[in-house]
This record gives sequence, C-alpha cells and structure tokens, in this order.
Amino acid sequence: MGKFNKRNKNRSFRTRSKRRTFKTKKRKNNAVNIKRLAVLRVVIIVLIITVMAVGVAVPLTIYFLNSNSGTISSEDTAEEHFTDEQNEELLQIINRTNKLNKDYLPALEEVNSVKVNSLVTSDLKVMLEKANKDGVNILVDTAYISYEEQNSIYIEKYNSVKEENGYTAIKAESETVKLVPKAGESEAQTGLIITFSDNDEPDFSKSKSFSWLNENAVNYGFVLRYPKDKEEKTLLTYNPQVYRFVGKSNAIQMRILGMCLEEYKEYMEQK
Repeated sequence: MGKFNKRNKNRSFRTRSKRRTFKTKKRKNNAVNIKRLAVLRVVIIVLIITVMAVGVAVPLTIYFLNSNSGTISSEDTAEEHFTDEQNEELLQIINRTNKLNKDYLPALEEVNSVKVNSLVTSDLKVMLEKANKDGVNILVDTAYISYEEQNSIYIEKYNSVKEENGYTAIKAESETVKLVPKAGESEAQTGLIITFSDNDEPDFSKSKSFSWLNENAVNYGFVLRYPKDKEEKTLLTYNPQVYRFVGKSNAIQMRILGMCLEEYKEYMEQK
C-alpha cells in the first residue's frame, strides 16, 4: 500500500511537471508567434512604402537621366482648362496611317503674322514674351499649313531629292517622306505645330533659341515633335526646329517619362 501511494505521488508529480513544461513551451511559442507577426507587419509596411517610393522615383529617375531633361517650373504653368474634346485634339497624331482630309480646318488665330490653332495662342504668346525677357529672340517661321500648301512643299522637296541624288521615283518618294509629310499626313494642318528659327545661328540646334526652348518649352505646353532618338516612332527625321503644342500637363508628363507623342498617346490609352 505504501508503495502504491508512492507510485501515485510520483505519477502526480510527473504529470504536474509535464503540465508546467507544456504551459512554458506554449507561452514561449505564443511569444515567438507575436514577435513573428510584429516582424511581418514591419516587413509589409516597408514593402508598401518601397512600392510607393518606386512609383514616384522611377519617372523622376527617367526625367533626370533624360539628356534633354531641361527645367520644369511651376512659375509659368497656370492651371489649364481643356474640354475632353480639346484634350483629344491636343494629342491627335497625324501621319501616313492617320490622315486628315483636304477640307479639315481648325479654329485659327494669328500670332506674329502666322496662323495657329486657337488652343495654342495664349501659351505661345506668353512663351515668346518670356524668352524675349530672358534675352532670347525666338522667331516663328511657320505654323498652320493648309492641305494645298503642304502638297506644294512635298512636291518641291520630292523633286529636289530626286534630282540631287539621281534617285528613281520610288526611291525619291521613300526618302522624301522621311523629311516632309505628304498633304493630309502633316500635323501642320492642325495648327498645333510650330517651326521656330533663330536669326543669329543658321544651325538651330546650336542656337540660343533652341537651348531656351529645350529648357523651358514644356512649361508652356510645347514638346519637340521629332526627337533625335525617336525616329522609329515618329517616322520622320529629327528636326530641332519643330515643336508641337500638347498642353502643359501633357508636355510635363512627356518630359518626365521621356516619351515622344506616339509613345505618350499609347501610354495614356493603356491607363
């Protein structure tokens, strides 16, 4: 009987000991799980912050790496108020596959003796005035060009290319369309294209006017229409004199993203 009681006491002690050990392990496991959850929360928060930071940093990095980055200023960029229809007009692309008919005529106004799309007028005037204050006299060569005028320009260029190089008619045409659009395929007919020049420097890319525009044009809604590294997209040869009005908001976004109009239009349609 004494032995039996002794065995029972031993079993009872072992049971209590196991319970204490189990409770201790459970408390430790709970503590570990709490720590893991805390760490997991921190990791998730860090990931969220990182993703948000990358979302901002990537376009900014593209902007700073862009060799033609220039300066984006809020000083002259007043709030814009374009209707959906006007915004669509500002981003329309005219080329060999997206043509204008012979009778297409935008609303036009005159600036510095040339006709421009009425959407351009205000910002163009302000931009030229600001450049002049900065000691840069930017000249407006051409803006709106009618279907008939564009046809004459194309034919003249075609004949020049054909005669100077001894090309066949087919070869002359394939080379000419890289330099001058055919009638109906030119954005000059929209009145949104402006061709600038500089009296002091025949090579516009080396002029003060080009340097100023490169730095400031986006602040007034203008972008270089045919950049040097985007010829496969624009289908036209690089031209430092030709700028396109797209509105300030669009122009600044194009600068930040490093996109030409074709790329930006596609980007906006996918958003």
